[in-house]
Amino acid sequence: MARYLILGGGEPRYTYILMGISIGAYIAGAIASGNPLQIYRSGYFYLYAFTKTVFGGIYPWQLVTSLFIHLDIIHIMFNMFFLFLLGTQLERLAGSTKLLEVYLISGLAGNILSLLMAPGVIVAGASGAIFGIFGYLIMFSGTLGGQIRTMLLYALFIFLINSLIPGVDIAGHLGGLFAGLVLGYMDGRRLISEIRRFRF
Repeated sequence: MARYLILGGGEPRYTYILMGISIGAYIAGAIASGNPLQIYRSGYFYLYAFTKTVFGGIYPWQLVTSLFIHLDIIHIMFNMFFLFLLGTQLERLAGSTKLLEVYLISGLAGNILSLLMAPGVIVAGASGAIFGIFGYLIMFSGTLGGQIRTMLLYALFIFLINSLIPGVDIAGHLGGLFAGLVLGYMDGRRLISEIRRFRF
């Protein structure tokens, strides 16, 4: 039973691996496009970004590769900063496997919601997954602390502020955030249940 009570995952590893994949993908795109400042006009970008062609089975790998492809240098620097900030927190809290689970599920949820709400849009970047990590962290702590409503309002506030930034993928952020909130709530409730059984 005690294994459920030990949350610490040790030193973060997967955060750096996820960052390394994104940075490596951007470097490859910069080489392929010949432009280190932006790669979204290259064929390389459209091969790995998430587009509606994935629904026809043409480029199924885009479901995953789009989580590591970024439009330009500002895009990847911004996302890598927040991935480092939040990813290391989640990994230390719940372990490397949980980080990977939240990253992939949230990222995919964000991508799919983007294409459902705006089928013509091209989706790229780790921001949906990062919003999922953020949602997981605040909802997990909110569930354990009995402050779910407060944490939901906080998540909504951050989402609305972020949505004011021109050009952001609002649907992708919303889908990722929602997935992270659900995962955080589920794990928080599971831990509470285990603690109660451990005590009694």
